[in-house]
Amino acid sequence: MELGSGPVPQPTISLGVARRRQVLALAVPAIGEMVLHMFIWIVDTAMVGRLGAAALSAVGLGGHVYFTLAFVVGAVGVGVTAMAARSVGAGDRREAARVARQGLVLAVFLGLGLGLLVAGLAGPLYRFTGLGPESAALGLTYLRTLSVGAVLLLVSVVANAAVRATGNTRVPLLAALAGNLVNGVGDYLLIFGVLGLPRLGVRGAAMAAVLGQGVTAAVSLSYLLSSRTGLDLATAGGRLVDTGLLRRLARLSLPAAAETAILDGGRVVCQLVVSVLGTGAFAAHQVAVAAESLSFMPGYGFAIAAGILAGQSLGAGLPREVRAFTREATRQAMAIMGGMGLLFLVWAPGLIRLFTTEPAVVALGAVCLRIAAFAQPAIAYAETHIGALRGAGDTRTPMWASAVGIWLFRVPATYLAVGVLGLDLRAAWVIMVLEWWMRSVLVGTAFARGRWQELEV
Repeated sequence: MELGSGPVPQPTISLGVARRRQVLALAVPAIGEMVLHMFIWIVDTAMVGRLGAAALSAVGLGGHVYFTLAFVVGAVGVGVTAMAARSVGAGDRREAARVARQGLVLAVFLGLGLGLLVAGLAGPLYRFTGLGPESAALGLTYLRTLSVGAVLLLVSVVANAAVRATGNTRVPLLAALAGNLVNGVGDYLLIFGVLGLPRLGVRGAAMAAVLGQGVTAAVSLSYLLSSRTGLDLATAGGRLVDTGLLRRLARLSLPAAAETAILDGGRVVCQLVVSVLGTGAFAAHQVAVAAESLSFMPGYGFAIAAGILAGQSLGAGLPREVRAFTREATRQAMAIMGGMGLLFLVWAPGLIRLFTTEPAVVALGAVCLRIAAFAQPAIAYAETHIGALRGAGDTRTPMWASAVGIWLFRVPATYLAVGVLGLDLRAAWVIMVLEWWMRSVLVGTAFARGRWQELEV
């Protein structure tokens, strides 16, 4: 054949580039969703803060308790994503629709239970903390109003989980954008009584949150029920309450719920240990935690991507693709979070000053943030592998890795360093870095062994 004869060869995209694009297409909207959630938390705090210290304390404590419980219960979304993604990968969207429908049924019951639990715990919670009668009264109002939206919150979690299983992370982002917009505007109108509305204070903040959750649920659920997902929940078949399928969901979701409780419980205990170092050190600890949390968003996004692709690849009978996608997600997450680590090393004081201008707090907080810089690659590695394991249906390994890292190492080591040896706050942060590296080794080793390939979901 002469040069130039025949069809002109077309450029092709390498498999590696295709994987990179797939990972980014899933991870970037998930990161954006996380940014939105953090932004609305900042807006809520800023607006409630104008009502005074009593209101800020009441809402801060109540919000922490409510959303911690919601995250534990909301772990049902992990099971929904793993099972539905596996079915989507296998080309069985009818089964994926059945999983989504059972997840929504479970979300309604769990949401009702969560709402009743929070409403009942509100009074004892504030009496136990001893914040004072003003904060207790405000907190009781806030939590009981917030508890009304528990069903909406759980429905949105499950609907988003099912949508993500189809390979779509854009809709959860848009749902969060719409819900947070309503929440933010509602905060301004209802807290301060703008445009002729009554000035409701902390009750207004809770009502705005419930309205925002309702909008988020409506957007996610309307898309899930549309024909665009390919999941026809109405004609999926099976019973409205399928006990067998619910048991499978529970088997996947309960370890993820336990992991959340294990992590949050361990962090609370470590905070209590650190609090003995005094007000200044504890303030530096808090602002350093807040600043470091900025770096967690990429890890969260790439974990979501790794989990979706792991489930779909296993459903398609391609376990090698699970490893390839996880490697790609890990590389990208480590590159971004490694860059965040360099930012912490170079600009730690400037980041801390975003939260406080107290010189002593800035100085100590900056040291802690620079220590945290060395944890960033480990966090990226651990989170992406945890996401892949969950997507493959292995939710027990992340639970045990968290239990070992937090309760067998971080909690006792922090108590020994601070409570027994009398070391300062820097020691607690070094221990935190070591714990993340330990957890990354544990989940990485489990992933490399490949037992997740044999799991049935």
